Amino acid sequence: MEKTFKQKMGKVYIAFVVGLITLVLMVGKFFINKFGFDFIVLNTLISSVIAGSIFITGFLLAGVFSDYKEVEKIPAEIRSSLESILSEGSALKRKDSGFDVQKIRQTIIKFINEFEDGLSDTKDHVHMNCALEVISEFDLSFDDMESRGVPPNYMTRIKSEQSQLRKILLRVYHIQKTNFIPSVSVLVESIVFLVILLLMFANMDFYEGIIILGILSYLLIYIMHLIHVLEKPFRKGKDDTCDDVSIFLLREFREDLRKK
Repeated sequence: MEKTFKQKMGKVYIAFVVGLITLVLMVGKFFINKFGFDFIVLNTLISSVIAGSIFITGFLLAGVFSDYKEVEKIPAEIRSSLESILSEGSALKRKDSGFDVQKIRQTIIKFINEFEDGLSDTKDHVHMNCALEVISEFDLSFDDMESRGVPPNYMTRIKSEQSQLRKILLRVYHIQKTNFIPSVSVLVESIVFLVILLLMFANMDFYEGIIILGILSYLLIYIMHLIHVLEKPFRKGKDDTCDDVSIFLLREFREDLRKK
């Protein structure tokens, strides 16, 4: 698949977009100063409001980032559960040559395909129904294992891995479907808009005012954009960027299974 402009830009994409927006704001500030529309006089109270707004925005970013770090563990947890199921099937295959462990491999490959497809841009990054259905297909292999005399404690352990997969998948669906406290997103957007509006019409030295507006606007808009990106950590397909949670562990596992 051909890379989009966003993917080609990589980690500098957000900086590039925010930089263009900041440049437009600085040009606007230039004309506001030139024609004398800068009527807001700065004082200690306004300076404190600006400083507090930056602190609040950064604090909210820290909250979203902590959740993002937790989500990064999900691909490893999924692969661990899948490998545990495959390991039990392979162990039975060594004892009973009639057991079809290939069916488990095919189910795992299908699951990873559906999981990745459900996170693609064509499915709005939230479609987990097909992947959930594939998890139930493990039941056929489990029934075969029970009929071949696998001890109940082994079956309990392997079925717990299946339940863990469902739990993880529902967690991914919930994260992708919902926003991080929608009111917080509105608060951040309001803070950024009001602070930039205040700086646009603030009465400061001609060039000093433009530079201060550029620096603060860049920081605030960047944080706002970053919060929006981190709210939906899995974006595959055309929206896949370096800021999204990578599922390379699952892709590598799928390729290993295909080789076998």
